[in-house]
Amino acid sequence: MVTILVTLGAGILFAVVAALWLARRTVAPLERFGAAAASLGRGETPALLAQTGPRELALLAGRFNHLARQVRELLDARTTLLAGLSHDLRTPLARMRLALEMLQHKPEAKWIERLESDVNEVNQLATDMMELARGLGQEEATTVDLSELLGGLATRAREDGAEVSCNIDRLVLHAPVRALRRTLGNLIDNAACHAPGTAIELTVEPHDDKVRIGVLDRGPGIPVDQLETVFRPFHRVDVSRNRATGGSGLGLAIVSQLAQANGWRVVLENRVDGGLAAWLTLARESRT
Repeated sequence: MVTILVTLGAGILFAVVAALWLARRTVAPLERFGAAAASLGRGETPALLAQTGPRELALLAGRFNHLARQVRELLDARTTLLAGLSHDLRTPLARMRLALEMLQHKPEAKWIERLESDVNEVNQLATDMMELARGLGQEEATTVDLSELLGGLATRAREDGAEVSCNIDRLVLHAPVRALRRTLGNLIDNAACHAPGTAIELTVEPHDDKVRIGVLDRGPGIPVDQLETVFRPFHRVDVSRNRATGGSGLGLAIVSQLAQANGWRVVLENRVDGGLAAWLTLARESRT
């Protein structure tokens, strides 16, 4: 009888200890998750959670960590965006102030032309900022002839003084045409801006259910450690560049957001024999 009672007591004690251990193992990660969520809600950047413990909790921690990284990236992008906007507005505004002062003392057509140019520059910057801030929302996919679209972009670039070759067979896709045109147009503009006087080649590589579109130039390329960071708003490889030689610094940021919004993939690669290759990969049947 005593043996039975001892065995029963030991079993109950073991069950209690096991229950407490399991409860602690479950509750502790939830408490850490709650604290991290509260920190994130206050606009702070919490430390990433350990992806350990029961499978469900580890999965939850992994998803929270992914969300925390996204929030951190969004906050960094917002800070960069505001700082870059402030910086890039100062130059045209200073030129406009100078032109207004000169017009008061010596009215000439060249000062009016300079004012118009600066107003257009500020307007373009504001347009780019609005597109980036809106997140370039979803657009309905339609049937588009890729060879025709690229041919039109090449013609426009040639009219602006770029040397662009485009020999592409007819290829029909189902994709958001306005987003695709803007993405490829920005990549071509980027090549023309940073590789002036060199030939730009547009090429297409079909692969089963995907298409790879390339914008290839013979410019100086990009340092390997900046191939990813150039997609950040207002990032410039050459920090000494101004808008006259380096653009607004938003072109590739818009490309990155468009690609993310539509499920595309965009990468930059330095070419072995010199120059830069920008590759956009998308499905033949893009999602809407």
